Amino acid sequence: MTLRRYVLVRTAWQVGVLFVFVSLAYVVAWVVPKEPLGHDPGYGGFLRDLARGSLGRSAGPRPGNVGPNVRSVVWDASWVTLSFLLVTGIFAVSLGALFAFVTIRAPRMRPAVRGVGLVFVSLLPIWTGLYLAFYLGADWHVIRFGGYCPLRETPTYDCHGPRAWLASLLLPAIALGIYFAAIYGRWLAAAFRHGRTEYRRELDEGHDPAKARRGVRRRHSLRFAKLLSRDFAFALGFGAFVETVFGLPGLGNTVVTTAFGNAPLMAGALVAASVLAAALGFLVDIACAAIDDRFRWF
Repeated sequence: MTLRRYVLVRTAWQVGVLFVFVSLAYVVAWVVPKEPLGHDPGYGGFLRDLARGSLGRSAGPRPGNVGPNVRSVVWDASWVTLSFLLVTGIFAVSLGALFAFVTIRAPRMRPAVRGVGLVFVSLLPIWTGLYLAFYLGADWHVIRFGGYCPLRETPTYDCHGPRAWLASLLLPAIALGIYFAAIYGRWLAAAFRHGRTEYRRELDEGHDPAKARRGVRRRHSLRFAKLLSRDFAFALGFGAFVETVFGLPGLGNTVVTTAFGNAPLMAGALVAASVLAAALGFLVDIACAAIDDRFRWF
């Protein structure tokens, strides 16, 4: 399949999937609740407003009142969620790489690493977050917990700066990251063994050693990138509860708490999460297909 055809087919597929999730956002926000707060624009009006780039206005505290612009609220929440998932991804990949390194280089430690990984993957991020927030934050005061600190000073928050920003995201990232770290540790260890087998096979076929090594590394790096892009959507779902536990004003917390009964805000947060997941997956798939034609499949 040529790259142009792959891009066209992949675009059509992604638009269809995104349309389904946007429709579900309307159903969840206005159809499911018996008395949703906020003006119902109708399904056609909802799609028409989205096509114009408008998410409407949030419902006010009282019936008939108008709240803040949904797009501005969702925009700020999206940056919080992206920051949270960025720190989570760095932590999960780093810890997973450490697990894989110990598994490969220290065979005697392999049962212990597998046991720890099994415990981590069995933990629910929401319960892990509650334990970390209670013991390390509220009880032992080891690190800041609860709330969010942006990188730049804003009137909305009482803290800012890189150090405060990282401190506000560290415990949530650990709570969510250890789940994915267990998965990535096993994946990276298996990828190393499989890559070594591929490398030896290509040497037996007479390929240049340096070129064969680069090819194997590129293929497995692209596969890992596709895995990370797919897990981003799952992390959005799991992260919603972690954001709620630690009071992060992200998309997940907006859906779970702030948007409860507030139909325009809930729909806007769900649409934003769907767009972020779809956009990241689409961009990673196109990049992988452009680098290696063996990734032009669905």
